[in-house]
Amino acid sequence: MRLAEHRVSQLKQLRILLAILGLFIYPSQEVHARSLKVRITVTSLSPARALIEAEGPLTDTWSFRNIYAGISGLGNRVESFEVAAPGETVSVRNLAPGEFRSSKEVSTFSYEIQLQERSRWAELSHVSWINQERGFLMLADLLPRLGKDGPLSLPVTIEFKLPAGWTVASALLPDNNRQYDVTNIDRAVFYVGRDLHETRLHADSMDLALITSGEWAFADSDALKLVGKIVKEHAKLTRYRLSGRSVVMLAPLNGVVGPERWTADTRGASVVLLLGRNASDRALLARLGVVLAHELFHLWVPNGLKLEGDYDWFFEGFTLYQALLTCLRLKLIKFDDYLDTMARVYDSYRSQPDHDKLSLIEASERRWTAAPSFVYDKGMLVAFIHDLLLRQLTRNESSGADIYAELFRTSATGRGNANEVIMSMLNQPPGLKQFFERYVQNGGDIALDVTLAPYGLSVETRDFRTRILINKELTIEQSKLLRSLGYQG
Repeated sequence: MRLAEHRVSQLKQLRILLAILGLFIYPSQEVHARSLKVRITVTSLSPARALIEAEGPLTDTWSFRNIYAGISGLGNRVESFEVAAPGETVSVRNLAPGEFRSSKEVSTFSYEIQLQERSRWAELSHVSWINQERGFLMLADLLPRLGKDGPLSLPVTIEFKLPAGWTVASALLPDNNRQYDVTNIDRAVFYVGRDLHETRLHADSMDLALITSGEWAFADSDALKLVGKIVKEHAKLTRYRLSGRSVVMLAPLNGVVGPERWTADTRGASVVLLLGRNASDRALLARLGVVLAHELFHLWVPNGLKLEGDYDWFFEGFTLYQALLTCLRLKLIKFDDYLDTMARVYDSYRSQPDHDKLSLIEASERRWTAAPSFVYDKGMLVAFIHDLLLRQLTRNESSGADIYAELFRTSATGRGNANEVIMSMLNQPPGLKQFFERYVQNGGDIALDVTLAPYGLSVETRDFRTRILINKELTIEQSKLLRSLGYQG
């Protein structure tokens, strides 16, 4: 009896072992559906091209992103799309730019994609490209959505085959096989190139890394130290500590251009920044700090929040304004620079057609189809006026920055409609509800000369350029308000 039981037990173990082995030898449809395996091979640098081979769940439909950040025609870069099924010939139709459908569901597909460097420098931080020295590979425009419903929510494993001497860096860390596990392709960015160097710092619960390529006038350690200071300021302002690894990926813009020319984008835990480097180390670090004060804030807002909806007016405009104050506190700019910046933003706002007719909420919904700078300009001006008004109403006990800590307390309890949540907070202090109805929910015009008068500021226009000046005579209350902002006169 015991011998029979023993044989039965051995038989059960053998069946279990064979079943486990079978999962690896003959993957079932269920196993396929759990992940997508991708190999990206850079096949040519001139012209820049990559071969992408993938295996994942069964599908007959693939959709590539055709527009991102106002950049259209991305689907046209996809060529030679092919599928494979064992022992069968499966046809594929190209329905539209970046849209493909096969005659049968398959799990294996491949294609080539053009990756030429963008001719417009402002686009370089937003979509994938490579040149002879370096580039950025962004999964959001490299990989398709699978199936008719579109979303690609399954995990992705990425493997790279790069030219000799090239390396890859990311906010994600590779496993022992040099593969990267990605849970959200919209946030995954990979910096590739010949001469990548990385420096690291631990600051306020965050692991920070600065990844650069090429020669810069400043030392990487000085730039990373500046990044650490900015991160600590943002953590203090939001009262929320981010954890994990975040990276700043810095690349030079081609040509003899200075740091006044730059382009940046923040996705997930990655800040992509391309900057002109024709300047002294001091000028470069100053510009780097100003740009990163805004871009690093995006690690918190909106990336660290659970809010939903189009609220670009807040996470761009209001965040730009708070980043400007951060630069002031860190002494990256002077108080006159603060006022001059707001004056330039006002001129940009006034130069846009119908600037008094479009509400900020409408502008956020149409950010990339209408004038994209409107969200930044008007949002920043409204944040400026709101900050002054709130300081005046509370005798400098509150400021516009207070909403960020409240947002993170609210967001921790669950998702919500961003515009409803933010407006309910901004409308709380007495006297502010009508203000935000006028400037955010409706298309009210901003007349800065009248608006700034109660705060000891005057507006002057000469040769079509605006200047914001501090009055020679200030009341005690006006002086205290301006000093709370950083004025030291």
